[in-house]
Formats: sequence, structure tokens, C-alpha cells
Amino acid sequence: MRTALEELDARRRRAEPTAGATLAAAFVDVLTSTLEQLPAAVRTTVPVILAAADYSVETTSAYVSRCAEAEAGGRRLRPSEAMSPEPAQLLQHLAEPGTWRGPGYVLISPGTAAEQAVRWARAAVTTGLHPAVVVSQVVRDAGQAAFRVAAVPVTPQPAAPPPRAPTDAVVISGTGLVTAFGAGTDAFWRALLDGRRALGELTRFDASRFRSRTVCQVPGDGPGAAGGPVRRAFADRAGTEALRDAGMTRLPARTLLVAAGVVPHLPQVADAPRIDEIALEPNWAGGGFGVPAGAVSDAAVVAHACASGAFGLAMAREWLLSGLAEVAVVTGVSALNPYDYACLDVLRATTTDVARPFDEHRSGVTIGEGAGAIVLERADRAAARGHPPRATLDAVACRVAGQGISRLNAHISADCVRTVLTSAGVTSVDHVHGHAPGTRQGDEAELSALDGIGAEHGWREVSVSSHKGATGHLLHASAFPAVVTAVRALRHGTVPGTPGLRAPLAARHVRVLRTPEPCPGIRSVLVNNFGFGGNNAALLLTGRTGAPDGRLEWSTHG
Repeated sequence: MRTALEELDARRRRAEPTAGATLAAAFVDVLTSTLEQLPAAVRTTVPVILAAADYSVETTSAYVSRCAEAEAGGRRLRPSEAMSPEPAQLLQHLAEPGTWRGPGYVLISPGTAAEQAVRWARAAVTTGLHPAVVVSQVVRDAGQAAFRVAAVPVTPQPAAPPPRAPTDAVVISGTGLVTAFGAGTDAFWRALLDGRRALGELTRFDASRFRSRTVCQVPGDGPGAAGGPVRRAFADRAGTEALRDAGMTRLPARTLLVAAGVVPHLPQVADAPRIDEIALEPNWAGGGFGVPAGAVSDAAVVAHACASGAFGLAMAREWLLSGLAEVAVVTGVSALNPYDYACLDVLRATTTDVARPFDEHRSGVTIGEGAGAIVLERADRAAARGHPPRATLDAVACRVAGQGISRLNAHISADCVRTVLTSAGVTSVDHVHGHAPGTRQGDEAELSALDGIGAEHGWREVSVSSHKGATGHLLHASAFPAVVTAVRALRHGTVPGTPGLRAPLAARHVRVLRTPEPCPGIRSVLVNNFGFGGNNAALLLTGRTGAPDGRLEWSTHG
């Protein structure tokens, strides 16, 4: 019997080449026929893992070339030139009819994405995390200017023993962060509680042709250590802190590194200015993300726009629960660069003022930069080595909505929250850290979704806040300051306010905070993380709480 990877390769070789203009339609056709091979009760919610490294390279290279041409011609991008198609938009097309509403994940790991997708799917099915998984691939046809699309369902083997359900929790053992407040989670947390805002003028590149030149820039200028890219310097600082916080001097042999949102190496445009601030180095094998070179057995790259961090945490959690890894390090980094900036500028997502999340008078995003790293392991492993976890990652829900490229789908984001609450066995949380970048449509849709969930479960003024008015929007690395905020709130019994907020949006069941508040006995924090291309995710973190006799207990829901 052929393995799933061999079957995927066979189907890819048989598939007809697909022209770029019809790729989305071909993808939907192939995936729909593959889903129909599954039982009706499974096919609507089955996870789909898409390996799309070739597609990501081509579309990102084309976007970078358009930016370079616009720069050379002294003009701004046109809206039609702006969006570099996220691979997840293929999943968005699949979700559009509403017949599939399962989680979708995009891997763009150079050279290994398909193999990682198949191993993940097989392990998740074997351990009972999912009754089935569909693995798909979009790969460049070697002889034609086209892609091939293939997909294969992964289901339990007929002669295999019954799946073994996961028996332990996944915990956060360490965190690291670099923001415009400098290096370190302590610096970020103190500034956030003080209500400070790290706003300043963009100096990393010429921004004279853009609508906004106010950013949240990491202190210092120029390249990183030894003349390397700024991105690498940020990531190394965050990763070093996270490993130290996790009490690790070395990583075990079976370590998964997940890089969130960084694009593969782009050889077609290697001479483009500042390309090293968005692309991986040639022959990348996990280096430059704050972990020792060669220390990881699997280096994966996930691509879900500004929700990449949460999707990366979901992947890492499943690899740990299914036994594919002993430790996982999830990293993300965003350095100010003209390519991300040009896209958000022409889409008018940036503000000409400053970001004011959840404010009646919000007008858009202030872009920031920085990096984050999160070390995950199973609770039993942390206990065996005597390391106290920083929080428990109780549940993660990831969905790709089938509506709009840049609009937040309130219905799908609410569904993510419902799924997280159900998975954790709870109906309420003590605090919500919102995605809330300060956009007109996104902030209102998110708050509406939260208020709707609150109405369903009888929430009474659950507090909500966002950090993005302080350090800006870190784009595909935006989940990391949010997770650090949740971890610190659980640890200190204090929830932060929303820097920059002056006139909070009204809601009935949740309450947007302007300033920090004590929250004694806090046990749970919901974190939202959304992105362009229909990417939606929600996470539930739980942590320490004061016991009646004054001891510290570890609290998990579910």
C-alpha cells in the first residue's frame, strides 16, 4: 500500500497543469472531489493542510517586482497591484460556498512542506485528534508556466489499533519578545501597564511616498549584528530570551521550530532592496530564529498573514499532543520594510494619525516591528524537569473565512471563539486580549462578535483590551505580544488597558478598558488573532490562581 506522501505525489503527477488565472477554480475542484471521498459527517469540518511553497515563492516574487517597478517609476502601487495573494486565499475560495468550514493550515516550508503535512495528518488521525485530515499541494510544473494541484484524504488505517486520545496538556514554558519598547518581555509589560506609546518617525527606509510615516520602530538603526538583516537580530534576541525563560540551555533532538509568516527564499528577486527583511536565507534550515543552529529536527514555515502566529501555535500544539515532537518553538518576526508598507498603504489600512484600537474615532493601523518566541512542551515533560509553566495553552481554533480579502468576518471569528470555549469546557473567560489593530471595520466586527458570544453565555462586562496602540501592529508576528500580555496578566493578576483609547466603542456584554485594572484570581484569557485572506484564530490560555490557603495552584480548564 502506498503511503499518503506517495499517493499525493502520484496524484500530482497525473493532474493537469493549471494556468495561474484558473488556479483557484482548479484548487476548489480538486479539493471538493477529495472531500467527497469522506463520510458526510466528516467532510464539512475536516482539517485541510495545504503545502504551497512554490506558490508562495512565485506570488511573493511577483509582488516584490511590482513594488520595485513602482519605486523605479517614482509612483505608488495601484490597488490592483497591492495584494500579494496569500496561499490561504486558496482555502478561502474553498470555504466560500459554505460547504466546508473546517480548520485550514498553509505550510510553505522550503522543500519539506508536503512531507511535514503528511506526517502531521497521519499523526493527528492516529492519535485521535481528528477523524480525518486532507493534505493538498500546489506545486510548480517543471515544464510549463503553470501549477499542479493534488489532494489526498488521510484516514485511520483499517488494521490500525483504536486512536489514543491525547492525555496531557500543552504548556507555555517560556516567552521572548522584542518590540519598540526594546528587547525583553519585562520592558514591554511595564510600558503597557504605564500606558506608554512607542510612536516615532520611520527611518529604516524612505517613506516619503506613503500616506503615513509614523511607526513603532525598535530602538537603534541599521543592520543587525555582523551586518546581517534587522529581522535576524530581532528574532535572535526574542529566541534567546524564550529559551532562557524556559530553563533550557539546549533543545532536545525532537524539536519543532515553527516560523510564522516569513516567506521562503526569493531567488528571482534577490537583488531587490531590503529583501532580507521579508525572505528566508538560501538553504534555510531553521537558522536565524533565536535557536541554536542545527538544534531542531523539523523547521516549518506557516503562512496566514497577520494570524500566522496563532496558526503556528495550533500546529505546534498538535505536533506535541500527537507525539511528533518533544518541544516546539514558535517564532515570528516583522521588520519595517517597503513591501509590507506599500501593501497596507495603498489599501488605506494605515492611519495618517495614530492607531486607536476600539475607539469611536479610530482611522487605521500604525505599523510596528519586532519579534516573538514561545516555547511549548507537554505538561508532563515540564513537570519532570521541575520547570513551572508560564501558562497552559488549553485550546486553539483556526478558520479560513470565505468572505472578503481584507475584511474581518465577524461570524467566523465568533465561531472560532465558540470552538475554543467548547474545547476547553468553559462558557466564559476572565479577560479578552483583542486583535484590534485600529481599523474601522475590523475592530467593530471583532467587538460585535465578542458581544454576541457574551449574549449567548451571559457574560457580564468581561474586560477587553489591545496592545497595538502602544507598539503598533507587528503584522504576521502580531500574536506574540498578545500571548505575552495574556501570560503576564495571568501571572500578575492585572489586565492592561488600551493605550491610545479615548472614546471606547459601546458594547453590552464586554467592556473595553482604557487603563489597567486589577483582576485578582484571574484564571483565563482569550486571545484573538486575525489576518487578511480570511485568516481567523482564537486561543485560550489559563494559568495560576490563588488558592484559599494562599498557595499557588496550576489551573486548567477542560
